[in-house]
This record gives sequence, structure tokens and C-alpha cells, in this order.
Amino acid sequence: MRKITALLLLLTTSSYGMTIKELGEALKSNNLNIKESVKNLESAEFQKKADIRKFFPVFNLQASASRFYPYTTTTGKSWENDVTAGITASANIWNFQTRTKVNIDSIHIKSQQLNIEKTFEDIYLQGISYLLQLKGVEKTIALREKELENAKKIYKIAKTKYNQGLVLITDVLKARANIEKAKSNLIAAEGEKKKIETALQNLLNTDKPVAADVKLSDSFTIPPVKNLIKKALQNRKEIAMQKLKIKTAELNVQSLKDSNKPSITASASYYRESHNLTFENKNYNFQLSLNWKIFDSFQTKYATLSAEKEKEIAEIELKRLKNQIKKDVIDSYTDLQTSKANFETAKSYLKFARKTYERTLNEYELGVSDMVSLLSAYNEYVNAEENYTNNLVNLNISYYKLLKSAGILGGTK
Repeated sequence: MRKITALLLLLTTSSYGMTIKELGEALKSNNLNIKESVKNLESAEFQKKADIRKFFPVFNLQASASRFYPYTTTTGKSWENDVTAGITASANIWNFQTRTKVNIDSIHIKSQQLNIEKTFEDIYLQGISYLLQLKGVEKTIALREKELENAKKIYKIAKTKYNQGLVLITDVLKARANIEKAKSNLIAAEGEKKKIETALQNLLNTDKPVAADVKLSDSFTIPPVKNLIKKALQNRKEIAMQKLKIKTAELNVQSLKDSNKPSITASASYYRESHNLTFENKNYNFQLSLNWKIFDSFQTKYATLSAEKEKEIAEIELKRLKNQIKKDVIDSYTDLQTSKANFETAKSYLKFARKTYERTLNEYELGVSDMVSLLSAYNEYVNAEENYTNNLVNLNISYYKLLKSAGILGGTK
């Protein structure tokens, strides 16, 4: 029910807070790349049906009329008419190559099914990244609104102290410039939010605004990297698809060998003909033909050897793919650990930057600090706030990238 509600809200409301799970459901229904993959699957299914029907009879209706001269009779030469009409049915009732082609079609269908799942996983991770970035930029906007308030507070303090003759006009001007800088930063954050919204809408194939109903976590439970590698080798769609490529290569070899095997074609026809439109003469024909290529100057042999090399190449590619997936998992695991460390540093940085700013502001109000020190502490605090948010977003994205690399991001078409 929540899935249906989410999709309806996405299509009908002006803005909707989307969870990560609802994002996956919406992508399955709306994303154009996934729709294209589904169409490729449907095409493969129709191709298999077409190849199966090569064993079925084909009916041809034929008709002809001719007039020729001379036609010699006992009375001499004359014009002659010949009118024919009939129907022919023929079927290739036994063909090893066609049978193998149907098996290849079945593998192609499985590959397309896996490709839909792989496409979804790729798009899903991209969508999650956008959703997390959107949540992060929403926090950044809130921070920059707060920064603008703080800038106005500093300006008010500086102006009061100037009116009291305690500071020079320079302090007021610097504080005023700081307000304009805070406004500019806020505008930039709002622009960044619009870009992320547009990217997310593009993935969802909708013009409706989407808000992020997600929580940015700072704590994740991660299995040992060896377990993640094991899961990746079991779950990654690329490996399953590559194994199907190897199977297809094997069948291609078999198909070439099948070309030297016999094939049987059966046909039947019924004709009626005459010298006028009475069609008085009947003609029946039944035929069973055997076609067996017994020698082709070794063309099939060398074509088969070439196809076997393609199979060996596919097997090498599988080994390379497994090594690459192992590297992806290890790299993603390392990135997550790095993101964790950076986040902890950012948290500590924010703690001390906040204390420094609050203390410097208090000292400035008491007249024991100057505007340069205050603005320096203020900017340091601003940077620390945004650095904290950015590292929190990166930590969450790194976590989902690790899930994706291990093949456990979740969800299939």
C-alpha cells in the first residue's frame, strides 16, 4: 500500500518526502534506462519464439497465368494459355543449428533479465547518492541561514560598539561585508539543491519536486571484508552475465559443428491448372528431403577453432572480472573506513571551532578581541559546520557504495 501511495504522491503532489525504499520502487516504475532494459528483454523473448517457429510449416499461395506462341497441334500452330493456382506447405522439421539457436535465445533471455537487475542496481545507487546529497544540501542551507543570522548578530554588535566609540568604522564595514558573503553562500547552496533535485527528477523521469525523507547516520555495522568479497562473488550480476557469455560461446561452437549435421525438410503442395479458368487438372506433390554437408574444405573446422578461442577469451574475462570485483569491494571498504576517520576528525574540528567562535565573540563583546580575530573564528566555525555535513553525507554514500560493490544493495526488477 505504501508503495502505491508513494508512486501516486510522486505523480500528483507538488512535493513529496521520499525514503530510500520508495526511491527504489519509483525507479523500477519510471526510470527510462530500466524501461529500455525491459524492452530488450521483450525483444529477446520474441526472438526465441520466432526461432522456435522455424520448425513450424510455412504456407505459400502461388498463382500464375501465361500465354505463349507457338503451340503445335495437329491443326497447326496456335496461341496457348496456361493458368495455375495452388498452395505449398514446407517445414524444416529437423535442424540441429536451429535447435542450438533456440538454446542461445534462452541464455540471451536470462542475460537480459540479469541486465535489468544490474541496471536497476546502478541507477538505485545513483539515486540514493542524490537523495543523500539532497538531504545534505538541505542541512547546508539551514546552516547557511543560521550563518546569516550570526553574521547579522556580529554586525549589530559591531555597530553598537561603534556608536559607543569603542571601535572604528572599519569593524562595521567588515561585519557588513560578512553579511553579504553569508547571503552569497546561501544563494549558492540553494542553487546546488536545485541541481541535485533536477538530477533526481531526471532519474525518476518526473517534473514533480522530490524531497529527501532520509536520515544521515554516523554509525554502520560492516561485516569483515572477506565476507563481503564472498558475497560479491556470489551476488554480483556481472559474474552471472559473464558465465552466460561463456555458455553462449560454447553453444556458438556447437552451432558451427551442427552445420555439418543432416537437416530434414518436408513439403507438400496442391495445384490446379488448365488452359483456361476452369482449373480442371489437379496436381499433388509430397516431398521429404535430406541435406547433409559431407565436405566443406575444412571451413567449419577453422570457424569452430576460432569460436573456441572466443570461449577461452570469455573465460579469461570472467577471471579478470572476479579480480576487479574483489578490488572494487576492497576499495569501497577502504573508502568507507577513510570516510569514518574523516567524519570523526570533522566532528572534533567542529567542536573546537564552535568553542573558539563562541569564546572570541564573547571576548569581542567585552572589548578584549578585535574584528579580525572574530571574523577569522567565525569563518573557521562556518567551514567546520559545512565540513561536518559534507563528511557525514560522504560517509553515508560510502556505505551504500560498499553494499553495491558486495552485491547486497537490495532490490530487483
